[in-house]
Amino acid sequence: MSESEFRQDTYYEEGSDAGGMPQSHIEEFLGSPDSTWLLKLAFLKEDGWPMVVPLWYQWDGEAFYVVGRKRSGWVHDLERNPQCAVCIEETAHPRIRKVLAQCTAEIVEGPARGEGSKWVPVADEMAIRYTGPSGPEQLKASWDWDRYLVRLVPRDGKLTTWQGADWALRYFDAGQRPDLEEKARQREAGAR
Repeated sequence: MSESEFRQDTYYEEGSDAGGMPQSHIEEFLGSPDSTWLLKLAFLKEDGWPMVVPLWYQWDGEAFYVVGRKRSGWVHDLERNPQCAVCIEETAHPRIRKVLAQCTAEIVEGPARGEGSKWVPVADEMAIRYTGPSGPEQLKASWDWDRYLVRLVPRDGKLTTWQGADWALRYFDAGQRPDLEEKARQREAGAR
C-alpha cells in the first residue's frame, strides 16, 4: 500500500486507517496541486462575535497564506486581534481528511498593488490550483486592485489532523473499542 492510500470501507471499521494523518499525508493533503479544499478562517469581530470565511490558501510546510482585498473585513479584524483558527477539510467518505490549527495572523504586506508585490506569486499559485493553468493570466486583470498578503502561523507549530470515519480512542470508555486500545498500545511501544 502506498503512503497516500487509505483503507476504510465503512464507518467505525475495526482495523481501518482512521486516525491522525502522518506528516507525509498532511503535506500531500495541504500542498499538492490537486488540493483545492477551502480554508475556513475563524476570527473574532470587533463586537466579540465569532465569524468564519472560506478562502483559497497556500501552505508552505510551516504556515498558511491567504490573500485579502483592501476592504476585506476579516483582514482588519486580524490586524486588531491576530488570534484565529483554521479548518481545511475533505468531506468525501470514507477518507474524510481534516486539518485544524489555532493560528496567529501576520500581515506580510498590504494594501499593495500587484506589480512587484509579495501577494502575486501566492495568488498565482492559488489561481492555478483552484482554476487551472489560465488562472494567473485571468488574475492579471485585477493587479491594480489593492490586496493584503496574510500569513497564518499555527500556534506552537501544531496541526491537529484526522482521516476516516471513526472516533478517536479518547471518546470511548475503557473496553468499548479494544481494537483502538490495542492500536494505541502498539503505537506507544513503537515510539519507545
